[in-house]
Amino acid sequence: MSESAARRLELRELADDQATLTALEAIEASQAHGLSQSQLVDVLNDDARCVLGAWWRACESSTAELIGFVVLARGPFEAEIEAITVHAAQRGQGVGARLLAAAIAQARDWQRDSGLERLLLEVRASNAAAAALYAKAGFTRDGVRKGYYPLVDGGREDAWLMSLPLV
Repeated sequence: MSESAARRLELRELADDQATLTALEAIEASQAHGLSQSQLVDVLNDDARCVLGAWWRACESSTAELIGFVVLARGPFEAEIEAITVHAAQRGQGVGARLLAAAIAQARDWQRDSGLERLLLEVRASNAAAAALYAKAGFTRDGVRKGYYPLVDGGREDAWLMSLPLV
């Protein structure tokens, strides 16, 4: 049986519970620049944010493994993707694209409810794969934040500002 036949990807909003927090911490530990436990707790408890998780579920099992998530914030005029993170061992399987599509769908739902104008995000200038994914989804590069992201060596890296019109 192929891997895709043995499991399926599910997306759903994450709950604020210890099991979810532990799974999120494991994903963040696989990243070079992850969110802290307190930051994760904050996003899970913020009514202005939506946190969607990507789960691999074995087709013949009730167990699922959290492998990625997206944090989407709702503002008065715009929504912002604050993070899209896929466990390092699970990259290259389309999980990031599915999370991005879910975030765009959620922002469009919010747009219908309250007239949000666009969806924003920032991406490390060195993250060519993510920038290409965002461009393919219709995001355009609007500007640069010089020295926005910290680097392990103490230096700083630029952030590209990107947006997608919702109207």
